[in-house]
Amino acid sequence: MKSIRVRFKQVKDIVDFVKTASRYSYDIDVRCGSVVVDAKSIVGVMAVADRKVVEVVAHTEECGELLEKVACYAA
Repeated sequence: MKSIRVRFKQVKDIVDFVKTASRYSYDIDVRCGSVVVDAKSIVGVMAVADRKVVEVVAHTEECGELLEKVACYAA
């Protein structure tokens, strides 16, 4: 399991992030405090991540490509 802290500044950023996360077969979550949502759910991510720093958690050790693609949102 690996994670990165991110912040989405616009709704378009969230849409692009969810599209990226949906390309991977392993589980990916977005965590904001005690709330955890599926990173592949646009409604879930919009509910917790709009302009806040959140943690993206990939439930695999082989997620280097994903981390590179979402590094542009790093907080």
